[in-house]
Amino acid sequence: MLGAASLTRPSAGAITVGLSSAERIKQGYERFPYPGSDVAALSQRGGSMPALRWMLGIGRPGSAKPRRVLIAGCGTGVEAFRLRLALPQAEIVAVDFSPRSIAVAQKWERSGKFGRPIRFLVGDLTAGNLRKEIGGDFDLITCHGVLSYIPKPERALVVLATCLATDGALYLGANGAGHPTVALRPWLETFGLTVTGMKEERRLRQLLRLWDALHDDDLGELATMPASYLASDICGAWFNNWSLERWRAAARRAGWEVAGTAVLPAALRLTMDEGRERPLFPAGVGKLSERLDQVRPAGFHRIMLRRAAAMKTSGLAWTGLYTVKVSGGVARFFSATLGVRFEETLTTRQAEALRTLAERKKTSRVAENAWVRSDAGRRMLWRWRALGVVAG
Repeated sequence: MLGAASLTRPSAGAITVGLSSAERIKQGYERFPYPGSDVAALSQRGGSMPALRWMLGIGRPGSAKPRRVLIAGCGTGVEAFRLRLALPQAEIVAVDFSPRSIAVAQKWERSGKFGRPIRFLVGDLTAGNLRKEIGGDFDLITCHGVLSYIPKPERALVVLATCLATDGALYLGANGAGHPTVALRPWLETFGLTVTGMKEERRLRQLLRLWDALHDDDLGELATMPASYLASDICGAWFNNWSLERWRAAARRAGWEVAGTAVLPAALRLTMDEGRERPLFPAGVGKLSERLDQVRPAGFHRIMLRRAAAMKTSGLAWTGLYTVKVSGGVARFFSATLGVRFEETLTTRQAEALRTLAERKKTSRVAENAWVRSDAGRRMLWRWRALGVVAG
């Protein structure tokens, strides 16, 4: 995480007036390492990152588990330790620009509680020499809740692209236009609170409890959040609370394309009864996600990005996110990871091609002809891409 400001009254070591945004952000995280110093307890919680299975299924469909992983903006190391438990054999490198946060992470790493060592480094995601410092060819890069809090997120996207393996993927977690702070900060100001450098006080918590009572945000109850969270998500020196359209545009300028978003499968499923999704066809995954976000702006985006050039050359692949049973010309799909269930009526040729795809994990252009020869088949394959059944 890369952005915060003080929740306390100015004091020795407090954030200094007159600093640049980047300097104030860094100083904030030196005061409040994110997400906190009790790494062991935090690592046991679910967190807000999407399932690793989804990240790999959409970002690297049909590929082996990642050998090298980069956590870009690791904070005190919670995310890195969670991934270590899920990927015990992978080489993991974790970078953050806060020396104090890295010191906390290194202390926990030395405890030996999380298996194979993780390489924690102080580094700037916008620095052109980042690849030289940490190496390249990462199969998976995660950047969760980071680029929303730095002044030049596009620069970081360019730099991270240089660190990626050819068939690698980047998970990006970033604030959306529906993020609570879009309305919360000006609302708090109407009560006379200063949202940058505000103090931790009973009145603040009372107002946050009132806010929570009136909202049902997927980010949780703000009144119960620790000071380190409030310091970044309410009192931060910088915010990029962008629509998915804007994040996608920034990513495309850096050579990335959207491979999928965590909310897309469930959102599209809501539209599929009686064919109400038809006006959206044939928009690609990125554009489709944009259009749904315009209807109901997300508070937080969970996006899988791949290099645009790699997206153009990759074939159709089975993501492994669904189980499927085919009987009597009907395919029944279910994903426990995504919480999505649906059915499709298939021709005999499509049923056989589906069985082959699910068994072999990849398919040829010849097999794809089972769908692309008819408009109904093309729409079916389009739905499957958006729902996360297949990728490519």
